[in-house]
Amino acid sequence: MKITNKLLTLVLTLILIAGSAAAFAACSNAEILMVYNWGDYIGADIVAGFEDYYAEVTGKRIRVIYSTFDTNETMLTQIMDGKEVVDLICPSEYAIQRLLVNGYLQPIDKTRLANIGNVEQGIYNKTANVFTDIKLKNGQAVDFNDYYVPYMWGTVGILYNADKVTQADLDKGWGLLWNANNNPNLKERDKIFMKDSIREVYVAGVLRLKELGELPAGYSTMTVEQLINCTEQPLFDAVEALLIAQKNTINPGYEVDTGKDEVVEGNIYVNLAWSGDAFYSIEVADSEYGRPLAYFVPNNESNVWFDGWVMHKDANNPQAALMFLDYLCRADIAMSNAVEIGYTSGLARDILSVSELAIAILEDGGYDAEEYFADTLRYPDLEDTSYGVMKDFGDQEAVFRGIWNRVKSA
Repeated sequence: MKITNKLLTLVLTLILIAGSAAAFAACSNAEILMVYNWGDYIGADIVAGFEDYYAEVTGKRIRVIYSTFDTNETMLTQIMDGKEVVDLICPSEYAIQRLLVNGYLQPIDKTRLANIGNVEQGIYNKTANVFTDIKLKNGQAVDFNDYYVPYMWGTVGILYNADKVTQADLDKGWGLLWNANNNPNLKERDKIFMKDSIREVYVAGVLRLKELGELPAGYSTMTVEQLINCTEQPLFDAVEALLIAQKNTINPGYEVDTGKDEVVEGNIYVNLAWSGDAFYSIEVADSEYGRPLAYFVPNNESNVWFDGWVMHKDANNPQAALMFLDYLCRADIAMSNAVEIGYTSGLARDILSVSELAIAILEDGGYDAEEYFADTLRYPDLEDTSYGVMKDFGDQEAVFRGIWNRVKSA
C-alpha cells in the first residue's frame, strides 16, 4: 500500500522475468526465488541481505527476482490470468481470500519457520474471527491462517497539511475528503487526492454516508465491518452517487503512488492514505521541508488491513521461500524493514520492544522507542470493533468494478 510508480518496470518485468530467471540460473548455477510485492514495500538492503544469508546457511547461491505491483487488483489480474507465476506474493487480506478460494495458494508449513513465534498473534486472532468459512472450489474447508504469514498492517485514514487544514475541517471527519467545511484552501480541485484503489475509496464512501446519517434504510445498524463489506445494490448506488458528487471537489484523477509525495512537497493538502505512507510522509516533510503534516482516522472508524506473504501453488522454490519468510520474521530484520518503509511490522510489539538489536535500529532511525510502541495510530487496538477488515466481494466484484468505472469517468 505503498508505492512509487513502477508500472513500466512491472510490464517489462512480466515480459522478461521468465527468460531472465532461466538464463541467470543456467549461467550462474544460482537458485532462483521469485517474489511479487508492492512497490516501495521492503528495505533497500533486505533482499541482498537474504541472498547473503541464504549462501551462508546453505552454501548455495540464490538470486531473488523481485517484481512489484501497485494495487491488489493489478496483482490479482496478473496471478489469476496466469501472467505471473512466482514463489511468494504479498497481498492484502481480501486478496488472499480470493486467491485462496480460487485455488492459487498452498498452505505454509509454519513448523519450518523458526521465527514464526515472533508474529503478532492478535493479527492471526483477528483474521481467524473474520474469515471463518473459507472453502476451496471443491468444497474443502480450510483455515485462512494456514496460508499466510503477516508482513505489515495498519489503517486507512487521511493525511493532511496542518498549515492548510483547520480543526473545523477535521471535525467533519471523512467529510474532509469532500471539503465539507468549505475551506477556501481546498477549493481548487487539485488540493484533495483520492486513491485509485476501489476498496479503500469504498470504505471512505460508506463511512461518509454513515457520519452524514444518509445510509439507505436498514443499513444504519450495521457495524463498520458489515458496511465496508456490504455488496447490496442500495448501498452500492448510494456510494456511487456520493463519489460522483465528490468529483467536483477532488483532483479529477485518482492516484496510487503520487499522493504522498505531492503532500510532502506542498502541492496538495489532503490525501486518502494508508497509515504507513502517512507516517513516512510526515517524517520526510518535517525533516526536508519543515512542513507540518498529520494523519487521522475520522471518528476512529476505518478499515484495518493486513498484508501477508502467501506461497503460490506452483512455487518453484518452496524451500527458499520458507527461508525468506523466516528471515523476514527476525526481530532485527523486521525492525530495519519497518523503519525504512514507515509501516507497522507484523511482528509483536512485545518481541520488538525487548530485542536489543531492534531497539538499536529503531533509535538509529531517530525514533524514541517508548513513544514508537505507544503510538495508537501506529498500533491501533486490534480488538476495537470500530475497525473493520475487508473481505473479498466475490461474485459482486464485477458489479462494483462497473460502479468504479462510472465514477472514474464521470
